[in-house]
Amino acid sequence: GRFGKFFACTGYPECKNTYSTNSIAPGKETGVDCPEKDCDGKLVEKQSRRGKTFYGCNKYPDCNFATWDKPVNKNCPVCDAVFLVEKSTKKKGSFLACLTEGCGYTEQL
Repeated sequence: GRFGKFFACTGYPECKNTYSTNSIAPGKETGVDCPEKDCDGKLVEKQSRRGKTFYGCNKYPDCNFATWDKPVNKNCPVCDAVFLVEKSTKKKGSFLACLTEGCGYTEQL
């Protein structure tokens, strides 16, 4: 297809479901545990249909957790979240941040 290789439903044309081979590929290990409750998966690096890197749970499609920010295997010292993410802005430069809503913890790299 126009976005690369994909899997399609065998019931076409009644069923038009498709899955990118990138979205279900094993992915590159990050060593970070999935933060979703009752999920024992690991976060892996994957490619979106448009080629952008994202990080999702290796238990997909059973677990839909995903983030654009690179996870770092370091607990948040404020809220004890299981990982922090690498972010970068022109103003602040590169830093680690907590994704937990309301936490706001950041740490310069």
